[in-house]
Amino acid sequence: MADAVVGLAEAIAALRKELLAAIDEGAHAAMRFRLAPVELSMQVAVTKDAGGKIGWQVLGLGASYSSATTQTLSLRLEPVWRKADGSYTSEFMIADQSAEQPRIGPRT
Repeated sequence: MADAVVGLAEAIAALRKELLAAIDEGAHAAMRFRLAPVELSMQVAVTKDAGGKIGWQVLGLGASYSSATTQTLSLRLEPVWRKADGSYTSEFMIADQSAEQPRIGPRT
């Protein structure tokens, strides 16, 4: 397995971390963005271990995986935000525009 290969869950977790960092960095910016569905396309290797478990490995730049079938995987992720009451909402902005202190998270 090449060094530039990561698990699908690890790749999505890294994307989540980067989006949260972007939200934090944009909290006080004059320009703000509404977070819409995220479309993600990546090259993946479909693997099967000796126990029959199927896995998805994301190929990084320059990586190859000769002993597995490679596919282009396209995911459409729709971000939601967990509110204080435990419910989820898709209605939120990276930084809300108001006369109040800028904030991150769902509209209340």
